[in-house]
Amino acid sequence: MPLRVSFAHALSCALILSACSKPASQAEGAPSPSGAASSAPVAIAPPSLTARAAIARESLKPPPLTPPADAATGAGGVRFQLLRAGSGDSPGPVDTIVVDFSMWTGDGQLAFSSYPDGEPTGFSVATLAPNLRGLLTQLKVGSQARLWVPRHALSGWKPENWPDSDLIFDLDLLQVTHLRAQDANGNAIQPVPATAPDAAGPPQSAEASRSGLRYVYLAHAEAQKLPTKEDRLALLADAYVIDGILVKQVQSGIKTATTLDRAPGKLAEVLSKLSSGDRVRIWLPKGQGSAIISEAGSRELILDVNVTF
Repeated sequence: MPLRVSFAHALSCALILSACSKPASQAEGAPSPSGAASSAPVAIAPPSLTARAAIARESLKPPPLTPPADAATGAGGVRFQLLRAGSGDSPGPVDTIVVDFSMWTGDGQLAFSSYPDGEPTGFSVATLAPNLRGLLTQLKVGSQARLWVPRHALSGWKPENWPDSDLIFDLDLLQVTHLRAQDANGNAIQPVPATAPDAAGPPQSAEASRSGLRYVYLAHAEAQKLPTKEDRLALLADAYVIDGILVKQVQSGIKTATTLDRAPGKLAEVLSKLSSGDRVRIWLPKGQGSAIISEAGSRELILDVNVTF
């Protein structure tokens, strides 16, 4: 059965590459700025956040469609406004954040929102378009911000199910989970966002599973402990397909869980080799990816996945 999630949240949709994250209770911190028809992966709020009442979609009112004169200007022409200052941690470029948000098109149509679902959305800052990543890392927990994002600022990063439009985001930063990473020798390293995959295939240094699935580590966990058949594996993933020389992101911010026995296709071969907090990029040959992500069809699938258990 394909590993799919219901569709209702979306800021996580051009946005993922989380890696070895820790619970918010172990987090650390940094400084401040201030963002269309509904399909985006559900990202479940961490249990430490209290569920709030759902807000009816029709009661959400569009923000100003043009930024005020005092709105700051960021990379790529993104305009932003800090509506409420926060006082908590700031995320780093690869940390995981939890937000409540709404996304509007440039003509005021609501594209996606977490508010009608009664729970916020989590995703990795590393999966944001670079023109947005720098702005998000300036926010502190508790901040409320508004971003006016021109279409061209998402060039190469816009998921297929996002509107082809200028976009406006309203978001509340609720939680930050800091990532800690080590190299293969166990030395602490400064994590940086991994680059998006290309169409060249796995590098020669890629490891191979029992049946020949190739994968590389994007981040290593601090502690090396392999999963058992009883472990519930929480997955946070991005999915890409290769069309000729193009790589297209088909899903992002996928948040779900499985076990080694229930993992679809040959995914368990790789998951069984990972420690809690590892993040890998997996290449699945043509025809094998559809068992995991139905949108892959007969195309080659590249899956960036973070596992915790």
